[in-house]
Amino acid sequence: MGQMGDLEQKIEAKRNELNLAYRVYGLLSETVLKLSIELDKLLNAYYELTLVRTA
Repeated sequence: MGQMGDLEQKIEAKRNELNLAYRVYGLLSETVLKLSIELDKLLNAYYELTLVRTA
């Protein structure tokens, strides 16, 4: 699988992890915030990769 596919899998896994943490710890928990930041970084990397491929 290519770089985009790997990122897509990581994004999906992080989303699932974030959703579970939200249900367990609540929206304002430190854990949910940390996971949200990690997901943002993955999404930004994916976006940057799509820009490179379309340029």
